Amino acid sequence: MNLYLPQKSGVIVAIGLLVLILSSCASSPPPTDRSGFTAMEHYNFGLSYLDDNDLERAEQSFLKAIELNNKFGDAYIQLGMVYYILYEKVASSNNDEMITKNYNLAYNCLQNGLKYSTRNPRGYTLSARLQIIRGQINNAITNLLKAKDFTGPDEIEVDALISYELGNCYLAIGRLPEALEEYKGYLNLVPAGAQHDDIKQIVKEIEKQLDSQRKNNR
Repeated sequence: MNLYLPQKSGVIVAIGLLVLILSSCASSPPPTDRSGFTAMEHYNFGLSYLDDNDLERAEQSFLKAIELNNKFGDAYIQLGMVYYILYEKVASSNNDEMITKNYNLAYNCLQNGLKYSTRNPRGYTLSARLQIIRGQINNAITNLLKAKDFTGPDEIEVDALISYELGNCYLAIGRLPEALEEYKGYLNLVPAGAQHDDIKQIVKEIEKQLDSQRKNNR
């Protein structure tokens, strides 16, 4: 089992989506489009559409939010999520053009998003996922560690996803102690998670390998 490849995209959507709050003390009303909706309202529409897996409407809503506010980092990041899900849908096909297109769109959106939303853990986590796809494991670890620094105390599902991905990355490059720590962290955060039984088995195998290494070094 190639553990460090991405999970199904629905898992990411299920962990919840970050919603920004407009400042109530703005000196002037925010810009609106012809429908009268603000960038924040279009963004929230996009979150709802994404939650319903209506990717076409989610894409259009995030694009409208960005059109009204071209520095709306979280809108770029969620648009990147849309393109990542589209990438996943065609990743196993022979449609190389669409695979490359959706990957690049997701990557570019995340780069723009993290330029403006520098503390968004989901942005760093999804960037790491794209790097994992390209085999850039060390770069992915760097982004996952950044994501871990920016999660809030109530973002248990996000922390669990980060620990899962970090465990996979460390395992892929043979850093077993770090992999073990992250996998145990995942199991503590989500005792009945979708990957729970698989991770428990991996933990046992890593512990056996580390124990064997210690005995050989005596």
